[in-house]
Amino acid sequence: MSPPTVAELAKLIDHSVIDPFHTENDLREGVALAKKYKTGQFVTQPFRVKQARELLKGTDIKLQTFVGLPHGSDHTAVKVLQASLALEDGAQEIDMVINISALLSGDVKYVEDEIKAVVETAKRYDVVVKAIIEVFFLNDEQVKTAGLAAERAGVGFVKTSTGTKPDRVPDVERAVKVLRSVLKPTTVIKASGGCYTTDAIVTYYRAGARRFGAFETAKILEGYEELLLRGATGLDWDTIMDDM
Repeated sequence: MSPPTVAELAKLIDHSVIDPFHTENDLREGVALAKKYKTGQFVTQPFRVKQARELLKGTDIKLQTFVGLPHGSDHTAVKVLQASLALEDGAQEIDMVINISALLSGDVKYVEDEIKAVVETAKRYDVVVKAIIEVFFLNDEQVKTAGLAAERAGVGFVKTSTGTKPDRVPDVERAVKVLRSVLKPTTVIKASGGCYTTDAIVTYYRAGARRFGAFETAKILEGYEELLLRGATGLDWDTIMDDM
């Protein structure tokens, strides 16, 4: 198989417009970019889910939003309510920040029970949940513990980071490898917090990630287009596209 087109690579990306300074105009521009490149998913702020759903109508782009961002310290009932409201508004995937404080305190049961509460809520809508474990706060053993707790709670994905702290870029490649070493093959790893270039996405893919959260989607895809023009991909895309 020849290397994928820019549009095929875009299917690996969750294009995100979630910063607090992002406006309605940013939302519209973000949706336009997602449509242009046919990204697999689009991520928006919770209060904009209904509007984003309308803007994405007629496409196969999945709409995502988040609960518990950025710190994961909300009460469980609040996270469940956030998820319920997002699902009612049309969200098709939920990214949930786990309670980092509880994890670091050794209260794994609290972490697992909370994730399960959100997962059970999403199941009523046949929607998958991703658990965000914020790896730059964790050592390798804590990464494993968080990932396994999320898996037991029934998530479809474990995600490395919220990507909201540009001053603290986590070692995403290492975290992905650690997670892949303990999680079931059916539990997908989403890399986030360092997906700024095409090379980064390829690196994280080789480490075991199969989904990528990105703000710099246009830059990534334009960079990949340049690689195609130079004929310099050098990637095993047969395997990659078969696994998608």
